Amino acid sequence: MTSDPTAIVLAPDGVTGSLQALIERLAQSGVQIDAVDEVGLAAQLAGRTPYAPPCVLLDLRTLVAGSELEDIRHASERIRRVIYAMPLVQPIAVTGQADAAIIVGCIRAGAADVIDIHLEGTAGARSVVNRVYQRQIEVARHAHSAATLRSMIEDMLKDLILTERRSIDLEEKLAQFESVTGEVRELGDLRPPAILLVEPERDIAAQLTDRLERAGVATYAFVAGEDAVREIETLLASGAGFDLALIAAQLPGIDGLEAVRRLRDRLPGLPAFLVTSVNDADLAARAADLGVVGFVQKPLPDLDEVVSRLAQLAQDALERTREQVYLQRIKARHERVLARYRSLPREP
Repeated sequence: MTSDPTAIVLAPDGVTGSLQALIERLAQSGVQIDAVDEVGLAAQLAGRTPYAPPCVLLDLRTLVAGSELEDIRHASERIRRVIYAMPLVQPIAVTGQADAAIIVGCIRAGAADVIDIHLEGTAGARSVVNRVYQRQIEVARHAHSAATLRSMIEDMLKDLILTERRSIDLEEKLAQFESVTGEVRELGDLRPPAILLVEPERDIAAQLTDRLERAGVATYAFVAGEDAVREIETLLASGAGFDLALIAAQLPGIDGLEAVRRLRDRLPGLPAFLVTSVNDADLAARAADLGVVGFVQKPLPDLDEVVSRLAQLAQDALERTREQVYLQRIKARHERVLARYRSLPREP
């Protein structure tokens, strides 16, 4: 259903003469009209009905700059100011004795149409206003629908992320319950922090293992690098995970750096500390090239402090792993949702 159009006459120099006559004729034909002299006032009036923005009749009759090019430039500037202040409005330029160049300039600047105040009759002017008004209603409706849709999508994505986090939390709780009841635990990130220890001195290895275990850190101890490399696949297959490696630099067989290198073939990015009793600049340089996190000096100065620090580092590494797994799960689920959405049939 077509409603009677509304309009705002923007006349910086006031409503006089032929413009006043045009307003009266349009009002008699059913157009509701307000007249203002500033763009800001026009924007305030237009903002009262955002779903049906009124037409703006922009008075350009008084543009007399001495040349046609200057008239076009000034008219274009005024039109652009109106569009900037009211993005859903396409102003109608009101001119007197407009030639083709002025009309083309106004249209290029964004005017919806041009009314020559001396030539346009009431029916013609009413038709222009009505057509532009109805077009603006459609534009406003589409803009409102698009904004509503964007808002709905943003809210949906926020809710989806919260739902996914709750779902994963529930899965973790369920997996914990299953592990307690003897069922197979599927979520590997429910384990405690874990350290892979390679230390040839059995007394030191035993002390570290005992204290780390009491600190809540699962510890897998080996006396040689080859043993750790050989057993790593079996441990991973059994559900073990590793957050930190503490490896002696001097080992029987392959040395500590080679052990780190081979272990990282299976555990990329595994943080590693070297335990050493010597200060060796070449060893330090090669360790840095390999990305070794740091060194622990023998003899161990304060075993409790070393254990406390290692336990904290392992816990921090485990938290980073959990967060990464968390985000990967959400990403995978979102990709499945998007895949299902893309598979829906499209309208012809």
